[in-house]
Amino acid sequence: MSSRQGNIAIAGVMILVAAVGCARNAGLVTHSLDSFLQAYQTLPLQEPEAIPSANGLNIGTVGADSPEFATSSESPSEPFLSDEGGHGKGIAINREPRSVKGADSEDWQPPLARNMAIDEAIQIALKNSTVLRDFGARVVEAPGVSKTIYGPSIRANNAADGVNAALSAFDAQLSSDFLFEDNHQLLNNRILGLGANDFRQTLYRSKTSLSKKTAAGTEFILRNNVTGDRNSSTSNLARARAWNWELETEIRQPLLLGRGVEFNQIAGPDATLGGYKGVRLARLNVDVSVSELQVGLRDYLSNVQNAYWDLYFAYENLAIKREARDRSRDTAMKLIRRKEEKIRGAEIDKVARAEEQYFLFEEEVQNALAGKLLLGTRNFNGSGGGTFQGMGGVYACERRLRMILGIKINDEKLIYTSTKPSVAPISHAWADVVSNALTRRTELRTQQLRVEKKRLELIASKAFAKPRLDAIGAYRYRGLGDRIYGTRVISAEDGEAVYTPTHEWWGGLSLAYPVGQRQAHSAIRGAQLEFARAQALLVEVERRIVLGVSNARAECDRAQKIVGLANKRCAAAKLQYATLQADEVQDARDFDYNGLLDSQQRLSQAESSFLRARVQHELALKNLHFEQGTLLDFLNIHLASESWPTSTTKIPQQKIAQVQRHLKALPEMIRARLGKSGVVHSSTAETEQQKLPQILDAVENSDFPELSVVPPPKSEARPSGRQEPQETFLENSVLVVPDLEFSDAGIDSGNDPAHSKTSSDMP
Repeated sequence: MSSRQGNIAIAGVMILVAAVGCARNAGLVTHSLDSFLQAYQTLPLQEPEAIPSANGLNIGTVGADSPEFATSSESPSEPFLSDEGGHGKGIAINREPRSVKGADSEDWQPPLARNMAIDEAIQIALKNSTVLRDFGARVVEAPGVSKTIYGPSIRANNAADGVNAALSAFDAQLSSDFLFEDNHQLLNNRILGLGANDFRQTLYRSKTSLSKKTAAGTEFILRNNVTGDRNSSTSNLARARAWNWELETEIRQPLLLGRGVEFNQIAGPDATLGGYKGVRLARLNVDVSVSELQVGLRDYLSNVQNAYWDLYFAYENLAIKREARDRSRDTAMKLIRRKEEKIRGAEIDKVARAEEQYFLFEEEVQNALAGKLLLGTRNFNGSGGGTFQGMGGVYACERRLRMILGIKINDEKLIYTSTKPSVAPISHAWADVVSNALTRRTELRTQQLRVEKKRLELIASKAFAKPRLDAIGAYRYRGLGDRIYGTRVISAEDGEAVYTPTHEWWGGLSLAYPVGQRQAHSAIRGAQLEFARAQALLVEVERRIVLGVSNARAECDRAQKIVGLANKRCAAAKLQYATLQADEVQDARDFDYNGLLDSQQRLSQAESSFLRARVQHELALKNLHFEQGTLLDFLNIHLASESWPTSTTKIPQQKIAQVQRHLKALPEMIRARLGKSGVVHSSTAETEQQKLPQILDAVENSDFPELSVVPPPKSEARPSGRQEPQETFLENSVLVVPDLEFSDAGIDSGNDPAHSKTSSDMP
C-alpha cells in the first residue's frame, strides 16, 4: 500500500468515527428532550389557593380538601432554598400568593396557622444565612455584590492575593529538564566537525534546580547539570561516552531593596511597585472580609427583626381596623333603623356620613389585609437599624418576612407572630453607650484595618526608593567521567586514567538602580495620600458612629415617653367612645351622631398610635444595640470557623505559662479572690490544662474589668446597660462559616510571615 492510499484509509476511518459520535450525541439529545417532555406533562396542576374574605375578615384558603382552621405548633419542614442549583426547587412556584381576590367566596376556608416567635425567626434566618439577604433588589440587579458566608474563605483562597497565594512565594521551587538528542551533520570544514566532516552525536542533557526564598529575602539555589556526550570527534579525551556533571550551590542576599522580614511580609519577595502581595496584607484583607461578613450578618438579623415587627404591626393594625369597621357598621345600621322610625337626629346626611365612614374603614381593612407595595422598615432608612414605617399589610409583610428568612414565599401555612413588644423602661448610661460604640462597632474596626493596610503599603513604597543591591556567592563542583558522576576517564591517547574533579567558586555584588527613582517617588507620594485619606475617613466614621448612637439613645427616650402618652390617649379615646355609645346618652336628648362617628375615628387613630409606639419602643432598643455594635452579642450569636476550638481543645504550654505570669503579676487581693473560686491553685500541666478556661473566665468576670489575662481586642469589650427581654431569649448561637485554611509549610518558624505580628495583634 502506497503512502497516499494509507492517508486515504486513515481519513476514512476518522470520518467514520466522527459520524458514529454525531449519531450517538443526536440520540442522547433526543432522549433528553423526550425525558423533559414526559416530566413536563406529569407536572401537577395548580390547586385552589388562599383567598381572603372581606366578610368577617378572616384569613384562609379555598379548596375542596382544605382542612378546618387549626393552629400548628410543630416545627415546619421548611424545604429551604435548594443548594443543588436547580431552578424552582424549594421555592413553591406552584402555589399562588394570597390576595384579596375572591374575598366574597362562600366556600372560603381559613389556612393553617404557623405561630412563630422572634427567637424562632432568628434561628430560621441563621439556618438559611448562606446569602445575607436585604430588602433591596440588589441580588437580582447585581448578584455579585450580595454578601454570603463564603466571603472570607473566597478572599483567603484567592489565587492572586490570598493568604496561601502570599505564602506560596516562600515555597521551594523545583525545575528540571531532561533532553535526549541524536545529531547527524555533514560539515564542509573539518575543524567545525571537531576533526570529522561527517559529525555524529548522541547527547543527553539534564538541568535540575531547587530554590527557596526565606522571609528575610535570602534565596538559596541548588543546581545539578549533567551532560552525556558520545560523538565522532577525533579530539575527545575519552574513547566512549563522556559524562560532564556539576553540582552548584548559590546564595543571594539583598542588601538594600528586598532585605528584611518586614518588607517581605508586606510586599512579598517578588513585589513590584504598587503590586504588593505580602502575607500581612493578605491577612489584613481576610480580616476586612471577616468584618464585612459580621456587618452583613448584623444587618441581616436587624432586617429579620424589622420584618417580624412589621408583620406584628400588620396583624394588630388589621384587628384595629376591623374593630373600627364593625363599630361603624353598627352605628350605620342603628342610624338606618332610626331613620326608618323617623327619629330626630337620624337625618339622611347623618346616615350618609355613617355609611361613608363604614366604607372608609372597609377600605382600610382591605389595605391592612393585603398591603401596599411600599418600603417597609429596613436598615438605613433614616436610622442605622431602621426607622419603623408601619405601612404594609398582612399578606405583603408575611411574604416579606418569608423572603428575608429564606423559606418558601408562598406556603399553605400563614405565619402568625407570637412575640409581643416589650415596653419595659430602657436605661443606658451615656458613657457606656458611646464607649461601646467606639470600641465595638465593626465598621470602625474595618476602617482601622484599612488604615493599617495603607500604612504598610506606605512602608513598602518607601523601600522601593532604595537601589537593588544583592550579595551573591556560589560554589561549584565539577567532574568528567566515563560514567555518570564519575571522576575519571581513560585517555584515548595512552590508555591511562585521568582524574577530573575540580572545585570552583565565585562571588560579588549585583546592582540595579533606576536613575532618578521617579516611579518610586511617585509611588511614595501616592501611598502617603492614600494613608492620609484612610485616616480622614476613620475620623469621619467615628463622628458618624457618635451621631448614630446619639440618635439611637435619644430615640429610646422619645419612644419611652410616647408609649406612656399614647397609652393615656388611647384610654381617653375609649372613655369618650364608651360614653357616647351608651344608650341612655343617645336616648336622653337629641343625640349628635357626628360626634359619635368622630369619636370612632379618634379611637381607631389612638389605638393605632399606641400600637405604633409599642413597636417603635421595641425597635428603639434593637437599634441602640445596632448602633453600639452589640446586636449580635445581645442575640447571643457569634461567628465561628469550622475549626473553632472547643472545650476539649488542647491549650499550648506557652499559653499556660503566659497566664501564670499574668496571675503572678496580679495584686494579692485579687489573687486571694481568685483562689477562693478554686481556679488558681494547680500543680501539674494537666491541671493547668483543665483550669485555664476557668482562670480566664474568672479574671474576665471579676470586679476589676481593667485587668485581663490576655489584652483583648477592642471588639471584645462587654456591652453595658444591657436590657434582657422579658421572654426567654436565644440560646448561645454560633454561625459556622467555611474554614479558612492557611498552609505554613516550607517556612521556618523563626522567619515565618505567618507567625508575624498581624492586624489582630495591634492595639
